[in-house]
Amino acid sequence: MYIKTEPGLGFYTWIDYNNDGIQDFNEFEIAQYQDQANYLRLPKPNISYIATQRAKLQQNLTLSPKNWSSKTGYKKLLSHFYNQSFLSVDNEQQRIGDSFQLNPFDFDESSLIGLNLNYRNSLYFNKDLQKNSVTFTYGNSKIKQQYFIGNQENNIKIHQIDYSHKFATFWLLDFMGKTSTNTLDTENFTNRNYVINTEEIQQKISFLYNKNNRLTAFYHFKNKENKLEDFEELKQQKFGVEYFYLSKKENQISANVNIFLNDFKGESNTPVAYQMLEGLQGGKNYTWSLLFNQKLNSYLNLNINYLGRKSENSKAIHTGTLQLRAVF
Repeated sequence: MYIKTEPGLGFYTWIDYNNDGIQDFNEFEIAQYQDQANYLRLPKPNISYIATQRAKLQQNLTLSPKNWSSKTGYKKLLSHFYNQSFLSVDNEQQRIGDSFQLNPFDFDESSLIGLNLNYRNSLYFNKDLQKNSVTFTYGNSKIKQQYFIGNQENNIKIHQIDYSHKFATFWLLDFMGKTSTNTLDTENFTNRNYVINTEEIQQKISFLYNKNNRLTAFYHFKNKENKLEDFEELKQQKFGVEYFYLSKKENQISANVNIFLNDFKGESNTPVAYQMLEGLQGGKNYTWSLLFNQKLNSYLNLNINYLGRKSENSKAIHTGTLQLRAVF
């Protein structure tokens, strides 16, 4: 069940898709913006129990031949590369009789209750050098959950390449290309199911006055297509400017302004549209933010965070938080 909280203190938002004023289970979405996060999800107590068993595995593997940088030949070439892999598996199954399962990769659908599988591999060339630096990333995740209304399974696969190069002393050029497939399969709510293929590119240029003072402008394009049901399509263009400053006293200021041009084809008041538009609306959208952090003394920190957004057919929404944190 979902319980309403004070504005901004939850994780979910309610969207009345069928306009009946009733909060149905399939009308709650993970909030994309803080002002929308007004609900928490809590498990309902019951007297039905299922015996379960859980197997977990987490592994990191890093290959770094940089010690060969002083060598020649193929060892010199290999010293430019760096590879990092991460694997995490959390497998929960129904325990039948005296069965005992140690294999986290046993995905037997007949007994599987919950699964959180995440694999990510990044291959770097000239890592952290900002000189023709390239990163290729592959990711694959699978999450399966069991609710009283049926099972839900989410799969995400990504391929991403990043390029970074610093030139003319003060300028940094970044390029990103990415393809991904996001699949959601629910047992009893077919209107929530989707297979969204996404292609995106981003060009970014930064002026680095020094390591603590940076101004960035960027352009980001996304093309999304849903391959199920109503076959929705989105072409999104995003223009933005960002500024970051860190003083010698470790006071921090960061700000950004973004413009979204969303060309969306399909019904906008659906769970699939909310996922594709990432909480925004069709047409022009604007977002902006300001973060200020000041270290008052050796144990007190002041944080001021302001967020704003506006769509073509809605008024501007402003959200702000003030936090005073003591570190003992």
